[in-house]
Amino acid sequence: MNNIVFIAKTDINTDGRILNELRILKEWNKDLKVDLILFPDKQVTLSFDDSVILHQIQGTFRHNTFLRVFTVLEFTFKAFKLLNKLKPRIVHAQDSDIILPVLLFRLLNPKRFYLIYDDHEVPNKNESFLKKILDALENLLIKKSDTVIMANKERMLYLKEKLQLTNKLFYLFNLPYYDIDSRKTPSALIVSKLDELEAKKKKGTKFIIHQGPLYKERGRQKLADLSRNLPNPYKILLLGGTEVDFIKFKEENKLTDDKFFFIGKVNYEVLPLFWKKGCASIVMYLPTYTNNRLCAPNRMYLSYFMGLPIIVNKNNPVLHAFVESNKSGGFIEDFLEHPKVEFFNHLNDLKIDVSAKKSLLAKEKNKLKDLYSSIIDKAPIAGQ
Repeated sequence: MNNIVFIAKTDINTDGRILNELRILKEWNKDLKVDLILFPDKQVTLSFDDSVILHQIQGTFRHNTFLRVFTVLEFTFKAFKLLNKLKPRIVHAQDSDIILPVLLFRLLNPKRFYLIYDDHEVPNKNESFLKKILDALENLLIKKSDTVIMANKERMLYLKEKLQLTNKLFYLFNLPYYDIDSRKTPSALIVSKLDELEAKKKKGTKFIIHQGPLYKERGRQKLADLSRNLPNPYKILLLGGTEVDFIKFKEENKLTDDKFFFIGKVNYEVLPLFWKKGCASIVMYLPTYTNNRLCAPNRMYLSYFMGLPIIVNKNNPVLHAFVESNKSGGFIEDFLEHPKVEFFNHLNDLKIDVSAKKSLLAKEKNKLKDLYSSIIDKAPIAGQ
């Protein structure tokens, strides 16, 4: 019996990391079965084949902020009960929202199953008191795990030193491991936006894609400075965020509309259609907070695999290392220091090697496949 349990609290419809891991495991062993214990953030709209058995936990007071503690306790009880029923040989715990039932199951079944902890975020130093308690419990779970998977090398080294970890550690990038084409038929409104972008492209406009809200920690001020110095025919294509915040952003920085094309929120499934309209992307995380400094941005990897050069901030170690090692972009500080069109000419001349992309995909996939192949027949059964 090779039963495996994934446990997560997430919007599974858009959680690329978990969906990719499930597909990688199926690619490795098509007969593998995985029980997915899910506390869904949103209604599940996708369907799984018979290799994934979905166990949804619904909270009685899920959307009541004042009764959140009861929601946590209810989820912990139901998830723990399910774990005891399933008696998994391997538990793959997905990030900190599922700490309590997994930690309880571990403490009551020490070393009677193989525990993988998949870290998605690194706690910041300025967290609330309650969050710090949860962080302490997460650290305990990490130490009691047999293997910990991080989102990048920098996070792995940081947590290894901080927590003095001696268990098995490796990192797995949030790459677009499979088809990056749209998985959904776009609406008439989306089609009209795409047509408008295509019409501007044909007239010579070049779009630099910025995906996500205009937060200070995501380089809000640097983006404003970029727009002031942006040469023709370049414009910044804004995906995500709200129009209210975009207007406030322009007013605060006394910016004009002519260097922007605002789209706003776009359904996850049709995002690639907009990315195909770009000539480059910009991804920034200021190193102010730990989780930002050690970021793992899906859109940087998406840009790389779509062949778009990436503009990043130089003082972020993760972004800096990826762009440097893969020769896949440039630094916004270099352009702002010398705002000349030659910066973009250099980006346009970059050719992201197809074989390098394939090699990176295979390398990352094999990390997960090798882990499971090494434990699948050795992991004990909980309670025995």
